Amino acid sequence: MPKFLIVDDDLACRRLAQHFLSPYGRCDLAYDGKEALCAIRMHLEAGEPYDLICLDIMMPDMDGHEVLDAIRRLESERGICGSDRVKVVMASALTDSKHCIRAFREGCESYVTKPLSEERFLAQVRELLGELPCAKHPSATADPVSTPAEPAACEPPPTPRSRLRYLIVDDDRVCRELLKDMLSRYGECDFAYDGFEAVDAVRLALDDGDGYHLVCLDIMMPGSSGHAALEAIRQLETERGIHGGDVVPVIMTTALSDSKHCIRAFREGCECYVTKPIHEQDLLDKMRQLGVLESKRAVEVSA
Repeated sequence: MPKFLIVDDDLACRRLAQHFLSPYGRCDLAYDGKEALCAIRMHLEAGEPYDLICLDIMMPDMDGHEVLDAIRRLESERGICGSDRVKVVMASALTDSKHCIRAFREGCESYVTKPLSEERFLAQVRELLGELPCAKHPSATADPVSTPAEPAACEPPPTPRSRLRYLIVDDDRVCRELLKDMLSRYGECDFAYDGFEAVDAVRLALDDGDGYHLVCLDIMMPGSSGHAALEAIRQLETERGIHGGDVVPVIMTTALSDSKHCIRAFREGCECYVTKPIHEQDLLDKMRQLGVLESKRAVEVSA
């Protein structure tokens, strides 16, 4: 089964590419170049390199050109060359031919412009990897993800909800209270002490047809860790036919700054990773990127 890495700082664009590729293989997600290179390096060291990388150009800190150059250097250091190198598809809203020519000079195999067309994008992937395996779930039965009509549509979609629901999962009472103070102005907060309680809360919310809009999930907890809880939450969603952009966004909130935990969390399906002590503005910025933050004024009007 192919292994894909999707690198894009835009949540909606990551999820759109994930929706296109996830029926055919495992999709890992990275927000920026630093996260992408950590994932690529770890997979190379494990002898399980990615088959294809979908790489955006305009990203914070490191742009796609710099990331592509770093990928090829990593491979050269390990003696990987020619057809053994990972296939890279540059996916960008930039239509300037200079960027396209530069990308091919740096070693990409394909260049597609946003908004992504499923048919055109998958045709490029098949050209690079050959025929893809049978879809894990037929696209006809999957929840539709509409391809944007314009590049600007890659921004997170509006959330037509009366009030957002957050689940805060942490065995530390002080951390739970801190997150409650940060988030209660923007939505209703439920709490879980450990991974078991978190999975039960998500299950009940899904059964009631009123799922959470965000889960803040600690890693180091008694009984069931955040990694185990995240995996169980994604399994619950899969069993109910919830895929792609319809899964609940998960922000891992932890004191662990080890890149292995970060990469593992993204591989398991989290959308963001923030380290403790948590700074309120950093957390709210992440939530805005995920489209799960209402303004304080909107909450007060609806109350």
